Amino acid sequence: MFPNEHVYQRARRRSIAEGRRCVQADGSKRLLMVDECLDSVGTTIPGRSLYAQNETYLEFCNSGWEQQWKAGIGSFFVLLPCLLVFWGLYGFAIHPFITGNMLFLWFGAFEARSNFVWFGWLLLFPLSLGCCVLLWLWFDIMGARTCFFTYARGRIRFNRVTRKVYLLRPRGCGGNAVFDWNRLRAIIDMDGYDLLARKNGAPGKAAYYSLILYHPPLDAADPLAKGEDAVFVGPTLPMQQEAAPLWEYIRRFMEYGPGQEGIPERIGQEHTTYCGKPSSSQYKLEQRPGVMETAYHMLSQVTCSWPAFPKEWQSDSGIGEPEDKPVQTGAVMTALVHRAQGKLSKADEIEFLQRWGAAQTVQEARSQKA
Repeated sequence: MFPNEHVYQRARRRSIAEGRRCVQADGSKRLLMVDECLDSVGTTIPGRSLYAQNETYLEFCNSGWEQQWKAGIGSFFVLLPCLLVFWGLYGFAIHPFITGNMLFLWFGAFEARSNFVWFGWLLLFPLSLGCCVLLWLWFDIMGARTCFFTYARGRIRFNRVTRKVYLLRPRGCGGNAVFDWNRLRAIIDMDGYDLLARKNGAPGKAAYYSLILYHPPLDAADPLAKGEDAVFVGPTLPMQQEAAPLWEYIRRFMEYGPGQEGIPERIGQEHTTYCGKPSSSQYKLEQRPGVMETAYHMLSQVTCSWPAFPKEWQSDSGIGEPEDKPVQTGAVMTALVHRAQGKLSKADEIEFLQRWGAAQTVQEARSQKA
């Protein structure tokens, strides 16, 4: 799901100024440089937001995953009534002009009667126009289309070796991109906003927050602002204050690496998320959904594909991809899933247990190998 990315790109297409206002990069908020330390806030990783962490790169998801089931249920209850109205318009108003008969749902053709034909044009035609507007509002303005027939999730990779940030997202939401780390600016105190209505959070309304990395234009004098962009990192945050420690974690990782300055050498599985399209059971394990949420999430996910970094980018710097080498890349949740599915080699399983398992379990694995 890419609601934030979709909203930002739509705003930017209207005007450069509106795009900046959308992410509050218009001077209304302070933009943090990558060398500005926030010692007072500490470091925090939101749960289920990391794909992988190793000596070379840190890879996060984008925001919106936990809300995707809402797009599934909303699309079902929006699309189904609209399709019934469209079918009624065709059966009562259009089909009689073609064949002389009416179509009523699945009951077959009937001889056309003028009063029913007028009913089709006078009532169902305006309703059909209203349905078109509703579908446009839901799938385009409100961004629900970013949940179907696109990437399943976004991927943001911070590489310490290349000093670049690699981003995977749908073309309609800005497309894949590579940024120089030193040119990024962090927006950590953005006001609450409604992901769907694109409004500032008002009292009594749900407000959503996100860590935003703003990439200024390559040339400040360029009227087209080429190169300007915004990256939404990590999950949707429930509180504004949580963006600052997340940003500080990323900044320290890029500056010092794992094992230093409060950055753990190895992350726990509670912070990681599965790198790939999860099964329904995996989704339940990670998101703890309520009744029917998993079914509606899967309704959306089944239409999507998993994004992969282009090989020519060499974004992994030789370490490998989390999907292929979960143990070596520090993709803990992915490694757990692969181990449960019997996909890990014996050597990888021992290495995994040495890093994240108990000593007794490691010894048992070694005995089985021998």
